[in-house]
Amino acid sequence: MTMERRLREVELLRQRYSRVEHGSNLDWLMFKDFPLPPGWDRGSTDILVLIPPGYPETPPDNFYVSNGLRLQSNTLPGNFAEGQEVLGASWAQFSYHAETWTPTHDLWNGDTLVTFMTAVERRLREAN
Repeated sequence: MTMERRLREVELLRQRYSRVEHGSNLDWLMFKDFPLPPGWDRGSTDILVLIPPGYPETPPDNFYVSNGLRLQSNTLPGNFAEGQEVLGASWAQFSYHAETWTPTHDLWNGDTLVTFMTAVERRLREAN
């Protein structure tokens, strides 16, 4: 059931985001050329989300962006660390933890990877 659920959630994400890649075990998702809100030094970045083994009961924790990302003021956002080795590459990590997480069997009424990415979007808007 967990793999089926993850596949369904990836399909929902692909309806919203154009370039979503994933690991063969669906243990990570990469959003290529993810559009950034105003206030950043570029218009898009890659985003990496690691999916924990206990998903969906355990939410994703943190997310990663391409190294070198800066605010337009050429400063680093808060709760941000560069040079994190993940999946054989160097990323910058945004510290983000879901305050509440309530997954349900019904993907339309509980927390999912879609709601996590909505929170990522909000975090990127708040960073500047």
